[in-house]
Amino acid sequence: MKEYVNCSSCGAQFPASKIRCPYCGTAYEPAAEEEYMGKLEDIRTELDQHKTDADKSTVKSLVRAILIFVVVVAILLLLGLAANMLPNLGSRARQRENKEEFMQKYSVGTEEN
Repeated sequence: MKEYVNCSSCGAQFPASKIRCPYCGTAYEPAAEEEYMGKLEDIRTELDQHKTDADKSTVKSLVRAILIFVVVVAILLLLGLAANMLPNLGSRARQRENKEEFMQKYSVGTEEN
């Protein structure tokens, strides 16, 4: 059952759910306030959702930045390790060759001695 109210301005009767009198346009305060509070609640809900979305986006960006940082550091460490090992590999090979030469040249029991 619909509730009806009388307009404070023109006296016409209209449903209480209406915000304005359909005849003279005077605002009906209780319905207008209820609509206003509903809109405020919708805005609050949307703001909460935007905050949640922004927080998720921030966390995603932070995780992505950390991941990129870790990958870059790992690549730099591997490059540094490789750069450090390559010259040593060459010198180890030379050391081995020198050792073999030395052993051949100065080995016990050879006739060159």
